Amino acid sequence: MTTESTHHRWRFRSHLMNTALALLVYVLSSGPMLGLAFWLREQTGLDQFYAVMWLYYPVVVFAHKVSPIGKYIEWWVVNVFHTVGPG
Repeated sequence: MTTESTHHRWRFRSHLMNTALALLVYVLSSGPMLGLAFWLREQTGLDQFYAVMWLYYPVVVFAHKVSPIGKYIEWWVVNVFHTVGPG
């Protein structure tokens, strides 16, 4: 193996791990961010706090209440922030 081949393989693995980490942080941040936004909306009455849902739209669409991600988000909204979502 050449040094250049090893470097390309290391760089690919590094990019792959960074992408996986970014996706994990994105999904894990959805619960606290949505919970906080819903709580702030209940406290202030400003519907603009629901705009955070656009940022997490892919997670919300993918995560129905039966999936672990949906239950994770619901836990943050209901049990941690003691609030409800829109609707």
